[in-house]
Parts: sequence; structure tokens; C-alpha cells
Amino acid sequence: MRAQLRYTHCDDIINIMLDFLLILLVGWPAIVVTVILAIIGLLRNDYRYLVAAAILAFPFSWYLSGFPAIRSPAFLLPLLLFASSYLMFRGREMLAWLVAIPFFLAILLLLFVIAAQ
Repeated sequence: MRAQLRYTHCDDIINIMLDFLLILLVGWPAIVVTVILAIIGLLRNDYRYLVAAAILAFPFSWYLSGFPAIRSPAFLLPLLLFASSYLMFRGREMLAWLVAIPFFLAILLLLFVIAAQ
């Protein structure tokens, strides 16, 4: 009986930790950190920040697109940041900014949709 209660308690802790990690990777903390990294990368002309932002954008963009049954083009958002980082790497700062603008507009649209509910 005691062993069964102990395993149930451990399962509860594991579920809480997994939920916490899911919130960090898919929720607003990931979105905010991604936007901050992308802005830092664009302002400093450093492609590494943009690559980090693109990698961090994958979980929440796939979640927003309804993965695995993809229903919206939101799963392509990280590709905009990867393209921006490539352009920044090649020294095309203005084009990098222009490619990153749709990403920021999509996040702004998401913010307005959430605020309107």
C-alpha cells in the first residue's frame, strides 16, 4: 500500500514537471524569449541570436499550427527567422529585417487575438 502511494506521488511530481516544461516551451515564456532573442540578433547584427530564436520558435509554432494535422501556416514561422539569420550571416541587414517583419506581425496578431478574448 505504501509503495503504491509513493509511486502515485512520484507520478504526480513527474506530471507537474512535464506540464511546467510544456508551458515553458509552448507558452508565452517561449514566445517572449524568442521575440527578445530575435530583436537582439537584429539590433546587434548577430545571426547566432536569430538561430537561437528560430530553434526556440519551433515548439510553439508547431503547437499553434495544430500539429500533427497542420491546419495553418504558423509552422513556417521559424523559417522566417532562419532566413533572417542567413541573410544576417551574409551581411544583408536590411533584407534580414524585412524577412523578420512577418514573424513579429504574426506574434502581434496572436497577442491581439488573446487580448480580445
